[in-house]
Amino acid sequence: MIDKNKFINTIAPIIQRTAKEFGICVVSPIIAQACLESAYGTSDKAKEHNYFGLKYRGNRVKCCNGYFSDESKEQLEDGSYKHIDDVWYSFDSMENGVRGYFEFISIPRYSNLIGVSSPKRYLELLKEDGYATSLDYVDNVYNVIVSNNLHRFDYNSGGKI
Repeated sequence: MIDKNKFINTIAPIIQRTAKEFGICVVSPIIAQACLESAYGTSDKAKEHNYFGLKYRGNRVKCCNGYFSDESKEQLEDGSYKHIDDVWYSFDSMENGVRGYFEFISIPRYSNLIGVSSPKRYLELLKEDGYATSLDYVDNVYNVIVSNNLHRFDYNSGGKI
């Protein structure tokens, strides 16, 4: 059985701490992304400390320790899925897996995320910026926020490091 609360309570303070370094103001959507993308830390990618489904891009993430491939699929605009032959970042710890996410989004394409305080808006912008292929990504991640009361980790809701 998955211990969702244990995963959330372990990764949330790491995300909070690292988000501040990168100028990201809202953390509930990032915690929810980690929950959803890694099946609360139980997926094959999570075994490589890749909690966010980060595809390998050369020289983009400095804290990675390599990369791996798997049998991943992505959703097409018509709702169907296709196998992808991508490789994924591998990290040596949860801390570096989280840092990798912030390094990954630290390019001009994602600069509109800096200073956003609304969890829903953060997710909408992330999707618009091309982060995810799932047609229901925003709703799916937002539902994880709501169902796990992840707002409690946001700074504007009293969450603190």
